[in-house]
Amino acid sequence: MARPIDDLSRYDIDVIRSDDLSFEGRHGRVGVTLYLPSVRQVTREGEPEILCPYSAGWGEGLGAAQTACEALTQTANVLAVAIEYPKRRLDVSEILDFRTEVYGEVIRHLRDHTIYDFATTIVVGYSRGSAPARLAAVGHTDVVTGICFVAPTWFSSDLKPHELATRGLAESAGAMSRSGWHDRINLISATARLVHEMVTHPWDLRNDIAAISQENAADLDEIIETGLRVGVVGGIEDELCDITGIRQVIDKVTDRGKVDYHEVHSDHFSYFMKPDVLRVVAEVVNGLASSTA
Repeated sequence: MARPIDDLSRYDIDVIRSDDLSFEGRHGRVGVTLYLPSVRQVTREGEPEILCPYSAGWGEGLGAAQTACEALTQTANVLAVAIEYPKRRLDVSEILDFRTEVYGEVIRHLRDHTIYDFATTIVVGYSRGSAPARLAAVGHTDVVTGICFVAPTWFSSDLKPHELATRGLAESAGAMSRSGWHDRINLISATARLVHEMVTHPWDLRNDIAAISQENAADLDEIIETGLRVGVVGGIEDELCDITGIRQVIDKVTDRGKVDYHEVHSDHFSYFMKPDVLRVVAEVVNGLASSTA
């Protein structure tokens, strides 16, 4: 578990450190927690030079996002950033614009008002968080140099919305049976949020695939034209963000060599839990940063 950087002593050399960079945004208080590698890791691998604001995914609570950021920090030797969005009552149709705006505020805040402005910014969007990550990155190309999509919501055209929700619940249950107690708590929270959305927004979520995916068009050529570097990681065993839809998007890219695409053996909830899969995500993030240097 990470600990606040100001609470550590010189003996805590193996502890992942955290720095509270929260600020007041347009919609209220934005919780921002930046994670730094341990002192021992920095001694071994060098100071981190990549900043990774993390755009959380489907029903992913703050605890799960923080766990993912800690894991990414340790594996990729980066400065990963977890975000707690302001509390707002929103319709499903309002969520994408809201999260995109707040995520963009975080990107700008990290660059303009913190001591971490030296780092190369590679945004990381997971699952449904891929859409706000994409839109915010395109809107801030002056400070963002790349985007890594992990399990993006690029669904095949024949997928029915109610089938998608059912898959999500089933895969979450399966992941819980294979996880340790700490990861299981995060998965239970994610499942509860999914059930809550199904109950409170039944029409939107069961009958509108755009509301579920929060993605209107996954045109990677449009992103590449902005100068951003693009990486994509898809899971072969992922039944929620199925690999078929992701492959369809990749196949449409004009210059396939401009997308660092990897397929891994992961279900939807294990990208930041399985070491071998997380290493691939880390390699993509580091590769995007080095290619833009």
